[in-house]
Amino acid sequence: MFELIDRIVGLDIGGRGVTGLYAPARAMTSEPICAAAARTLSALQPGDRVFILTGSLSRAGVSTAIAENDGPIGAAVLARALTYGFNAIPVVLVDESIVDKTAAMIERAGPNVLTQDQADIAVATPRYTSVTVVEAGVIDDSAARAQAADLVERHKPKAVISIERAGMSADGTYRNMLGQDYSEGRARLDYVIDEAKARNIPTVGIGDGGNEIGFGAIRDAVAEHIPHGDVLCANSATDIVYPVGVSNWGCYAVAAALAILTNKPDIAHSATLERRLIEASPGIGLIDGTTGRLDATVDGLPVAVHEGIVNLLAQAVRKGLG
Repeated sequence: MFELIDRIVGLDIGGRGVTGLYAPARAMTSEPICAAAARTLSALQPGDRVFILTGSLSRAGVSTAIAENDGPIGAAVLARALTYGFNAIPVVLVDESIVDKTAAMIERAGPNVLTQDQADIAVATPRYTSVTVVEAGVIDDSAARAQAADLVERHKPKAVISIERAGMSADGTYRNMLGQDYSEGRARLDYVIDEAKARNIPTVGIGDGGNEIGFGAIRDAVAEHIPHGDVLCANSATDIVYPVGVSNWGCYAVAAALAILTNKPDIAHSATLERRLIEASPGIGLIDGTTGRLDATVDGLPVAVHEGIVNLLAQAVRKGLG
């Protein structure tokens, strides 16, 4: 069933070339990628932290306040699964310019966005409260290194998941899918991955284009299969790399696999919630990264396409738990 989940979300409907990235990424794991990623989360206890890195400032050269909905929606769905299923505390790390937008999307999914102290109180209180914390990364390189060390030491996350988060390329810049430099205003969250790996904390990189954090682990495949791949490929290498058709789908797949592994069907995503989140995007101020418009679409695809993927995943969960 896990192989089926990988196939569902691996549909390269945008024709970006990610199909060619799956085999080398799969060779890094002993089981289908969704299961390998979910297994890093399957033993969470109440109060455990999981870092979720996201945020694509896809028009940074115009304004660093412009970010896309691919990434924050997936992060919201994954955060929901972790807090609903385990009473864990997801800590979502983004650029300062989009903290409010990311928090708004997460709250549309169900969790309350609180401070660290409030989240700790909520988890320790007998009456359940779903919580997530959103924090801003920093841009300055030396400050970002120090912040990464502090974050990992302070929270001691059980895993670090990056979704649709551009990673530094070989020349230290951040590159979009055209190979263009779009580094303006971008927090250097790559160092969080470095700090986690140094402490043997599992790391997962989810993306749909090869320029995302983690894809340095399959650099040769990115260069071969992705246009401008030799220029845009991220340097950082995560333990698990999950190439998918749309980055949000990778989070949905992990939530589905986690639902099967832990026998918790309620943490899987639903088409109803998917529509709610996509339709909320324009009001929140998150664009479709492909069209550049404040539309209820993701990567140029209408809601119905994303609902279809989610419905297929839901069927896989039912079969997996059957």
